[in-house]
Amino acid sequence: MKRMDAIFRTPVYLFLAVLGTWLVPTVVQSEGLLHRCGQCGKACQQHMLVETTMMCPVKVIETRLKPCLVETCEEREETYTAFRRVPEKRTIKKELCYLLDEVKSKEIVEKSCQLVNVDVTRVNNVLVPQYEMGQTCVQKQVCTECGPVCVEECCLEEKARMIPDVRVEQDCEKQLVFQETKKDFFYCVKTPKKHTIECAEETVYKLEPVEQTRKVKVNVPKIEYQPYEVEVVKMLPKKVVCCVHCSRRTH
Repeated sequence: MKRMDAIFRTPVYLFLAVLGTWLVPTVVQSEGLLHRCGQCGKACQQHMLVETTMMCPVKVIETRLKPCLVETCEEREETYTAFRRVPEKRTIKKELCYLLDEVKSKEIVEKSCQLVNVDVTRVNNVLVPQYEMGQTCVQKQVCTECGPVCVEECCLEEKARMIPDVRVEQDCEKQLVFQETKKDFFYCVKTPKKHTIECAEETVYKLEPVEQTRKVKVNVPKIEYQPYEVEVVKMLPKKVVCCVHCSRRTH
């Protein structure tokens, strides 16, 4: 019986133990006797907690500058070209044509030919004989006691030698000669001439460029930096209350 009672009592004891472990911390924390760790969330008593500084993620609003294109109205000076009328007087002229009697002359050359006797000197190269005496041997037949015998006999003989010479002769021959005769020939012609007369006078206007200045308003683009807010997450130091175990890990 005792064993059976122990068996039936064991689940009751377990249930009461679990209920105690769940209800006791809740009641103690509600009464202010327990505190939670700021890092791991574990419930601890106040003397078990330590105040430490650690880096925590915090949302921070930063002010930054961004470039923006802004148009501003400015007053500028502009140079432009204008035209003004300048009076100018002009004379209208007229050309008249007429015929004028003019005497002109022309030179006429007449050519004629005729035969004329012209003295001519001729120089001829000729061969002229030159005579000279030379010794020569002549065979002569002489009658001797033994009979006729040919005997050579030296004698002088006249010889002629042809030498070059120059012979000048005066002669007359017919030659064709051209003669020119110049004569002036005068004649009358009609020559066109021009005569300019003034008919009228008028005034015309000519455009002359002139540079002028004026003030104008223009939109000038400029880059300006304008502030804007951005939400970022940064790691900032923060004082928290944590257990001894967590405080050792942070250090």
